[in-house]
Amino acid sequence: MRNLNRIIFINSANIPYSDDIYLDGNVHFIGTQGVGKSTLLRAILFFYNADTQRLGISVEKQSYTDYYFPYSNSYIVYEVATENGAFCILSFKSMNRVCYRFIHSPYRKEFFIDENRVAYSESDRVRAVLDQYGIEYSRIIYTYDEYRNILYGNSTSPEFSRYSLMESKQYQNIPRTIQNVLLNSKLDAEFIKKTIISSLNEDETAIDLNSYKEHLKNFETRLKDIEEFQKRETRKQAREITLLSQQTSKLQGGLVQNCRELVAAFRKAESILPQWKEKQDRTDADKGKLIRRKQELQDESRKRSDKLQEALAVLNNELQKALGKEKEYQNKNIEEIIERSSKKEEWKNRQVGLLEEQRILTSQYMEISTKYKSLIQALDEQWNKIHEAKIKQLDTSNNAYNERLEEARKEYQRFTDSLYQEFESLSQQLHPLKAEKLGELNAIDYQIKLCRKEVFFEEEQQELKTRIQNYANFHTERKNRIAQAQLIIKELTMTWEEEQQKQLKEKDLTLQKLQQEMLQLRPRIDELQAFLNNSKDTLQGWLKENKKGWEENIGKLCDESILWQRGLFPQMTIEGGNSFYGISINLDSIHRPIKSIDDYIVEKENGEKRLEEITAAMQRQQTEREELQELLKRKYQPQIKEQKNIISQIEYELEQLERQYQQDMLDLEEWKKKANEERNAKINRLESEQRKRVAELEDINSKLKNLNKEKTEKLDSLKQEWNKQQQALTDEKKTQAEVIGKEEKEEQRRISSIKTEYEADMQKELHSQGADTERLQDIANQLAQLEKELSFIKENATLVIEYQKDKRDLIDRIPGWQREHDEQKRLLQLERETLRVETSSLQEKIDLLNKEWEEAEVNVKELQKNLEAYSKIPAYDWYKPHQDIFRSENTQTIQTTKSCVELIDELTRQANQFIQVQSKLRKEVNLFTGHFDEDNTFKFRVKFNEDWEYVRFADELHDFVEEHRIDEYIRRINNEHWDTFKRISMDTSMLTSSEDDIQDVIREINKGFATCNFVGVIQRIEMKVEESSNRVVNILREIQKYYHDYGYDLSPETNLFSSAKEQLVKEEAITLLRTFIKEIHAYRYDSIRLYDSFELRFRIVENGNDTGFIEKIANVGSEGTDILVKAMINIMLLNVFKEGASRKFKDFKLHCMMDEIGKLHPNNISGILKFANDRNIILINGSPTELNRDAYKHVYLLTKGTQNKTRIARLISDKQL
Repeated sequence: MRNLNRIIFINSANIPYSDDIYLDGNVHFIGTQGVGKSTLLRAILFFYNADTQRLGISVEKQSYTDYYFPYSNSYIVYEVATENGAFCILSFKSMNRVCYRFIHSPYRKEFFIDENRVAYSESDRVRAVLDQYGIEYSRIIYTYDEYRNILYGNSTSPEFSRYSLMESKQYQNIPRTIQNVLLNSKLDAEFIKKTIISSLNEDETAIDLNSYKEHLKNFETRLKDIEEFQKRETRKQAREITLLSQQTSKLQGGLVQNCRELVAAFRKAESILPQWKEKQDRTDADKGKLIRRKQELQDESRKRSDKLQEALAVLNNELQKALGKEKEYQNKNIEEIIERSSKKEEWKNRQVGLLEEQRILTSQYMEISTKYKSLIQALDEQWNKIHEAKIKQLDTSNNAYNERLEEARKEYQRFTDSLYQEFESLSQQLHPLKAEKLGELNAIDYQIKLCRKEVFFEEEQQELKTRIQNYANFHTERKNRIAQAQLIIKELTMTWEEEQQKQLKEKDLTLQKLQQEMLQLRPRIDELQAFLNNSKDTLQGWLKENKKGWEENIGKLCDESILWQRGLFPQMTIEGGNSFYGISINLDSIHRPIKSIDDYIVEKENGEKRLEEITAAMQRQQTEREELQELLKRKYQPQIKEQKNIISQIEYELEQLERQYQQDMLDLEEWKKKANEERNAKINRLESEQRKRVAELEDINSKLKNLNKEKTEKLDSLKQEWNKQQQALTDEKKTQAEVIGKEEKEEQRRISSIKTEYEADMQKELHSQGADTERLQDIANQLAQLEKELSFIKENATLVIEYQKDKRDLIDRIPGWQREHDEQKRLLQLERETLRVETSSLQEKIDLLNKEWEEAEVNVKELQKNLEAYSKIPAYDWYKPHQDIFRSENTQTIQTTKSCVELIDELTRQANQFIQVQSKLRKEVNLFTGHFDEDNTFKFRVKFNEDWEYVRFADELHDFVEEHRIDEYIRRINNEHWDTFKRISMDTSMLTSSEDDIQDVIREINKGFATCNFVGVIQRIEMKVEESSNRVVNILREIQKYYHDYGYDLSPETNLFSSAKEQLVKEEAITLLRTFIKEIHAYRYDSIRLYDSFELRFRIVENGNDTGFIEKIANVGSEGTDILVKAMINIMLLNVFKEGASRKFKDFKLHCMMDEIGKLHPNNISGILKFANDRNIILINGSPTELNRDAYKHVYLLTKGTQNKTRIARLISDKQL
């Protein structure tokens, strides 16, 4: 039976010497706190785990090495009993670490202490003593791994096989369990879990949550940013920003183009303004001549027209008089009267015939007839006398009328002629005065036009204009000098860079090669270091320690490709020799060099040496490179600085020029203002004079108009008076004629009445005498009718005479007068038409000239307006950004049809539109960037100060959209998070890879409990594994499952943010990551360890009380019951690993150290000791007091002696002193 038999302290810890601490049975260390119980227990633990870091020593205390081996002659000797006798393991300090030597002999004091009871100070002296006694011993074991491999039978060297406690390749669980039982006092699920886990794997697997926090810290931001960018509203905003950016560029281009066109329009206006002014002056002069000629024609025509109108008035008067007479006679039926008067002789002859017939018929009645004839004749004679008197009276009246009418007509003509002469004289006085005023007005107009064209303060303005024009030249010249200096700087910089690049090329290549070699070498060294650090747990590490020459056999087979290689001729054989797990293989056909750990060490050392050489070479190259750069810097920097100084100086001059330019522009505006004021003052004076002349001309025209009106009124008055006189004379004549005619008719009626009476009387007498009265009556009737007709003729004889006279003097002259009237009217019309034609021709020319003048005036005003508007452009906001355009001379090729005012309006409109678009762009950009944080995924800038920054952002966003960079971000982020899913899945798989082993351990423990005899009141102990309640673990498992189910859907070929049929899968992936991020940030620890991945539950049946599956054993029953359960579980756990460690050789014992056993009831102590011993497990415990001494094989009392040294006294032991 193999076991740690005893432990010997020589100058170790606070124990000067102790060689009787036997451990071959249950041991109880008694002692108060601080006497050294833990010191002994740690030394025993070190025997099993050989790990100074896992002894429960706090960092603030002395290390195990320093505390247990303070001197060069400090030793701890472990004596191990075997079936072939005992051997010793000597532990001592060498090169500040614990080393071992195996000694093939039980412990003997003389091996280590001389005759003076002084321990040998050096291990070499011990070796010499051993040689002296002929004791075999091993070489010094420097590493803990090699020591453990030897102790647990995993050494590759046959020479160490006799020093093994057991024969096991998977022994690691044993020392871990022993140390966990000792170092952990509480017994709960966490402790058992940690014990099991640490027993399975010394380096517990853990998932570093901090790395995931770091890796996923921007996940939500990136996810939000991408989702935000893919939103319709956001993409719409991006498109709107792009459109606004294009509009901004277009408007900016339009502003530049219109500025250039404005300069061209200004120069065009400047060049053509004098031409229009000259045309205006020429038109003015020509128009003045035509106006004067028109006035002359009008004056001459007026004189002729007045004479024609006077003649026409006279003719018209006579013609109206004649036509009046003609109408008057027509109203009297003059034609009938003349026709009846023309038959006067006929009627007289017929009267004579009828009278003769009457005489014949009355001849026998002569007396009667004569009587009455005499009476009638007397009446006729009386009538004739009366009629002749009346005619004579009427002729006298008509002659008087005619004389008076002629006298009145002459008077009317005399007054008319006098009036015409008077008004002609007055008109002749006013017309020259009018012409004079017109001339003065034309002169004033010309002066006003000259004044409008006159440049006031021309010398002052020209001086400023020349300076301003020179500013443009100066500005251009200095800009060119700046550009030249910048070009020189660029050339110098390029030359500098080229020379530097040329001279540094070789060094950069060397550095690059060195860096490349370093980049390749450093990971290899790290890999080798990691490999070497971990090699102790690898097969090769084990083979190196336990199997010499493994490279030539096993090493050739440890490759998958060998499994498929032909010609190896495998055969079943007895294990041994060169067989591999009972298989004999022909290895001659395999030619593979095998690198050992020593080879890797050499490779690592060579790599480190080469790394040092590379670092030194890189430092040299870098130093030379920096020196060369400094040399080139000293060469080129002064030249560049000189050019920059030139640029600074010129920029200062430009600034001064700009200030002077602005001042001169203001001064020019001031002089132009003064010039306008002076011009306006002069024009106001001339216009005042012009208004005065216009008023005078209007007064003359008014006088002429009033004169003509007065003349017309007087002529009309004279004509009316003349017409009244004519009418009065006519009425008087008519009245007299009517009176005479009335008197004549009264006499005629009287005589006719008497005559009728005479004839009636005569008829009576004749009838009484028997005369043929009927015939006589008929004759009498006819004679009466004839008499009546003759009387009518006689009565109208005067009218006929007057008619004949009037016809001769007036009526017959009507056609002549009419022709003369028409001719005069025609001549007047001709005069008027001639005047109209001539004046119309002149007026057309004047109108044409007026149009030309107005056109010239409009153009002059428009050009002046444009030039004035151009002079004010520095006040506009759009001027300053484009002022170089206005100062440049290079605009000859620019053509424009627009005016300055139009272009200024267009520029102002464009500038306002540009401002609006820029404002809208700023608004849209701010809205767009408002979706993103400052540290957003796309590195979008979210804070802007200047407008150009917004424009640049819009351009960059346009490129971002056009180049589909979002797809690259999605691809990259998808890959990263696919990797994250993969990594989480792998980490989780790695974390839970030991779950089956844990289940196996629990199963074995439960199996052991199921078949054992329990101690005391404990009737049943059972454990089971449940899923972890840890939220982080659960989300890790969900992600792992999700990755297994949908790993392809998250591969780089797909999209975490796609909206295709995998949308639900992707949403779940995003949800999982979000939950994972949330949980790891809420989790208070930085990592997830294996023991977090499951829950361990206990079920205890004590005195018939079943706890069910619970997390903690505490308070199951009494304190003793808790300790008992804990002890049984620890023992069973150690037993499981003990049984599994060595399948072939099981004849060995292990120690289990538990301090709390001493608190048990004596019956339970005996029971638990037996429970352990039945499983070849020796219990060691310590307590302050002695309890149940007989239950232990060895009982030791620890006390403190002088100098604080620990004294160990054996109270009970079956060993003899």
